[in-house]
Amino acid sequence: MSRFILFRGTSLYGSVARMLEQLTAAFQAEGDDAIVIDATQPDYVESLRQALADGVDCFLGLTGIGLDLRAEDNLYNALDVPFVSIYLDPLLLYWNQVATPIRRRLVFTTAPDDVEYWTDRVAVPIRHMPHAADPLPPHLQLPWRRRDIDLIFAGTAPEDPATLRAGWASHGDVVEERLNNILDAHDAEPLAPLIPKIAEQAHPAARLDDPESLYPYFVVFDAYLRARARWRTALALLPMKTLFVGPGWERVVAATQGPVRSSLAGEMTASDLAATLRRARLVVNTCTPYHGTHERIFQAMAVGAVAFSTETAWLRDMSPAGCVARFRPGYEDIAGRAEALLDPGSVAEAIADDGYRWLVMAHTWRHRARTIKAGLRQI
Repeated sequence: MSRFILFRGTSLYGSVARMLEQLTAAFQAEGDDAIVIDATQPDYVESLRQALADGVDCFLGLTGIGLDLRAEDNLYNALDVPFVSIYLDPLLLYWNQVATPIRRRLVFTTAPDDVEYWTDRVAVPIRHMPHAADPLPPHLQLPWRRRDIDLIFAGTAPEDPATLRAGWASHGDVVEERLNNILDAHDAEPLAPLIPKIAEQAHPAARLDDPESLYPYFVVFDAYLRARARWRTALALLPMKTLFVGPGWERVVAATQGPVRSSLAGEMTASDLAATLRRARLVVNTCTPYHGTHERIFQAMAVGAVAFSTETAWLRDMSPAGCVARFRPGYEDIAGRAEALLDPGSVAEAIADDGYRWLVMAHTWRHRARTIKAGLRQI
């Protein structure tokens, strides 16, 4: 049995905090001792001091929560206790955290391309680990025909990608041209790794061997690609009976010139959203091709819904046939795909069933707890 201390911080809609709670429960189900310390609370230091007095085998934080970024007198080096970091976005967004000199550290990323890029660039092991979800037992799931939400699309509404792209001009002609060249290169091979394309198109300002030089281009370009995928998908689904959850979707509705049959539910906590997903047939997800996965994909499978997601290289290569309904915004008729899946007698229920089985076999939080413990044995 190992004793884990997991750090909780602030998170949008409580989403990351909910993941942390599920991972904590997974460690406990595996027979380990796991406690959560809230790094945002006034008694944080005292809670940490007490936990250290009781003994600890590993610290763990999501997206940098709990890290000591000091190169000198680093807390975790002084304690000589491993620190596990799990990043839910590409590591280049956190390049300075990844480079933090903690001797006994293990970094997990949900973006599979990160492993090849960061290995040999930092002294700590980099491992890929997809998102996860806890499956709802089948007897608690609503039968397909009794579900009253055809499609649900949850998340913060995007900025208009056209506006974002127009804003590239504010960086000057040279940078704007580089960003446009990166976009052309990406769109020519959308499932290929992005970082080499940035280094190629933005040279010499961006260099493959210097993450800090790549960072400003990646941040701008990543924000644009996320917004574009979400914007295109939303516009395609507004004419359907889609439930949009999250703030800001009114601006997408205002931008459409076609009919709107969708409804806007506003912001929900992660727990409320989880309950709402149980009523859905299709759960829509968008993420950029290099992200690998998104929590919504597995959350959909967990409740017996169809994960209706943008294509990623990892999903293409790793998901069994018939487990995920994939699409590429701007390259196909998203609404037509959704309508076909919602037709009575379609393959949608089979996709939902196969997705649920795949989740149970390989993508629960208990699977992730085992992966983490296996990684710790190698450092």
